[in-house]
Order: sequence, then structure tokens, then C-alpha cells
Amino acid sequence: MIAAAAPSLSYDWSQALSDLGQISPIAALTGFMLFAIIADLAIPRVRRSGVVAMVAVVGYTYSLATAAYRWKFATLGPAYHGYATGDSFAIFFEVLFAILGILTVAIAHPYLVRRGLREAEFHILVMAAVIGMMVLGSATSLVTIFLGLELFSIALYVACGFARADSRSQESAAKYLLVGGFASAFVLYGMALVYGASGTTLIPEIAKNIASSPASDPLLLLGILMMGVGFAFKVSAAPFHMWTPDVYQGAPIPVTAFMSVGTKAAAFAMIVRVFDSGLPHLGPEWQALLAFVAAVSMIVGNLLAIAQTSLKRLLAYSGIAQAGYILIGVIAGGKDGLAAVLFYLFSYLFMNFGAFAVVTLMAGPDGDHDRIADLDGLHRRSWPMAVLMTVFMLSLAGFPPFVGFFGKLFLFTAGVNAGYTWIVVLAVLMSVVSVYYYVRVLIPVWSQSGRVDALRVPFSSSAAIGLSGIFSLGLGIYPTWALLAGQLSSGPITGP
Repeated sequence: MIAAAAPSLSYDWSQALSDLGQISPIAALTGFMLFAIIADLAIPRVRRSGVVAMVAVVGYTYSLATAAYRWKFATLGPAYHGYATGDSFAIFFEVLFAILGILTVAIAHPYLVRRGLREAEFHILVMAAVIGMMVLGSATSLVTIFLGLELFSIALYVACGFARADSRSQESAAKYLLVGGFASAFVLYGMALVYGASGTTLIPEIAKNIASSPASDPLLLLGILMMGVGFAFKVSAAPFHMWTPDVYQGAPIPVTAFMSVGTKAAAFAMIVRVFDSGLPHLGPEWQALLAFVAAVSMIVGNLLAIAQTSLKRLLAYSGIAQAGYILIGVIAGGKDGLAAVLFYLFSYLFMNFGAFAVVTLMAGPDGDHDRIADLDGLHRRSWPMAVLMTVFMLSLAGFPPFVGFFGKLFLFTAGVNAGYTWIVVLAVLMSVVSVYYYVRVLIPVWSQSGRVDALRVPFSSSAAIGLSGIFSLGLGIYPTWALLAGQLSSGPITGP
């Protein structure tokens, strides 16, 4: 009798290490998050907050350094049998989200102390959200995309309701949970339909398997429509924007600042991966859908922002309009279009986060003070903050030489070159409209009325706001290196 061969128990450790190396920025931050959870349980409450905040900053910094090292020296490619990748597109978003995490810790620490909120738990939730966003940037499978989407969404559901004694915060969390679950269901059903049409969840394989499918395939068209609706919810684009102003206004300001940049960047990473990389031959179909969403977003966002008296709601409607501008680059596609998208997202990180960061300085023990009138006489209370708020507002409005001007210029140029002149004309007209409400914010900032007592600006907040201001101006004066980074990252590696 011939003995049956024993099954091989060998494990390809070299491949395992290679796969881990491709997602090392995510893995590193996950390790720091787990350490922060243990520290939160083991360290006495008196010292807990500072230690966890420090762990978070070190974790983001280490993840940022790891991503920068990989960009320069490592071999970039797919991992885990095509379910993830460590390509330059993924690294770009890992860098962006790590910087966002550091800035969030900087403005959240003094805010949470003033409001009397638990700090350690807050930083752990934000770290979980950042990990989910990084997963979205590196995902090359519909399964991995959905896991990253739910990881950061669940963390933010809790973070929105972090001010447990504030009814507005609880209302914000409830609305975000209900609408977010609704949007996730749309995305999941759309993914299921695309899987049914292609027979795979791997994005590069989807592109290959449906390359010969007719553009009129109802399964694919319905899948694109449902995913597009879910993506529009996540990116805060009209007409699926209803949740955004209410959630932004009710959530604690550091959460709003984090969400305003993070969820938008993560959602655009998801849109580019799925539509541009997975469904390229159905471009006319999803481009028409996104063009409609972009046009409605710019009109609704800019017109409704005019009537707002709350800075949170004004910046929420501003974010809806900004999503419309960014969609122009996605629709244009190609290397120039995607490079413009990445450049604008990196710029938006600083100019929009900086504006929210200034608003955190107005908060007191009784809650957030986010009315436009609360900025009365800011230049007499703290002239550096008044100058920086001016930089952020003018940059969002698109005034040269600030970075917002060049971001819009690159997006609009890509749109015209791709033949979408009509939507670029609409975007220019709506940008003119936006000047009104951005400048309206600056009138009380430089008003001679209002309070005259000195505004206390903690060092960490001043550092975060100052850094945001420097980048908002510096990237406008010299945008070349950031645009080059966007161009280098605009060709996602999705093949196995």
C-alpha cells in the first residue's frame, strides 16, 4: 500500500511579510490604536488623557513616516491576493489621513478639556476612523472597500454623539447613523449587482470580466446607479446632502472638522477606485450620473450657504459645493483630472480644517459658539487668528494667490480639456456666488464692535491653525510639488 502524501503545512512567510509591508502604515497605526486601548484601561484616569493623546500623535507620525519611506524607497504593488495594494495612490491618502489625525489631536485636546469631555476615548475613536479611511485608500476589492467604509463610519457615528449631555450632539449621531446606514445599504446592494454581473469582487478583475459586456446591461447600470447614490451620500453631494448641515452643526467641532475633510477624501478615494479603475468602459454612464450630482451640488451648496448664520452650517453647505467642484476632476478622468482631484483634496485638508479649527477657539464649557456673530471683533481679540481666518475664507473662495485658486484652476482646466465645458462654466458662476458668503464671514472678523478681551489660544491649536495657514498660502505660491505628487499618485496600481 502506498501511503498518502501528507498535506503541506509550509507557510510562505516571505509573501506574508511582503503583503504586510504594502499596508505597513495601516498596520502600524492599528498597533498604536490597540496600545492606546490598553493604556486607557491600565493608566489612572488623571494621566490617561495625556498619555493616549501622545500615543495617538506618535502613531500618526510613525504611520506618516512609514508611508513617506515606502513612497521613496519601497517596491509598491498589490497585497493579499489582490484585496489591497500599497501603490502610490494608497500612500497619498495614508499621508493625507495621518496629517489629518495629527491636526485633529492638536485642536481636540484643549477643546475637550474646556467642554469637560472624555479625551482618551475620543482619540481612540478618531484613530479607528483614520484606519478605516486608510483601508479605503488601499482597497482593491469591493469587500475590502466595504470593510473600510463601515469601520470609519461606525467610529464617526459614536464620535458625533460624544457630547452625551448635549441633545444636539445626540441628534447629530442619530441622524448620521440612520442616513449612513441607508447609504451603506445602497453601496452594498450596488456592489452585489456588480459582483453578479462580473463574477468577482476584485476591482481589476471586474474591469477585465465586464469589458465585453454591453453598456445597456441592466444589472451593471442598476449597480452603478445604486453605488453612485451611496457614494454621493458619503461625499455630501446633492441631492443626497440632507444629513450634512444637521450632523455638522450638532457634532462637537473637532469631529465636524475631522469629518469635513476625512469623509470627503475617503469617499473620493472609493469613487476613483471603483468607477475609474473598475468600470472604465462604462465611463459615459457613470460620468453622466456624477455630472448631474456635481451640477446640483454646486447650485444647492452655494445658494443655501448664503442664508446661514451658523458657521458650521455655512461650511457644511460650502463642503457640498466643494464636492461638486472635485467631481469635475473625477468626471474628466485621465492623469490630469485625477491629479487635480488629489491636489484639491490635499489643499482642502488645510483650508477647510483650518477654518473649523478657528471656530473651536470660540467654544466654552457651555457648548460650541458657532454663529457668525461670535466672530465679532476677532482681530482685536487675536489678530493672528483673524489673519488666518481671512486666509482660509479667501482660499475656499478661490482668490489668488491662495491654494484654493490653483486647486479650482487645475480642476476646471481638466474639465474643459475633457469636453465638459458646460459644467466648468456653471462651476465658475457658482464660485462667484460663493465669494459673497465667504467674505460675509470676514466682516465681523474685522469689525470694530464685539468683545475686546484677549482670546486664549492654546499652543497646540495655534500650531495646527498656523500650519494650516502656511500650507494654504504656501501651496498657492508654489503648487508644483503637490501637483507633481498628485500626478505620481493618479495611476492606481490595481492589477494582481
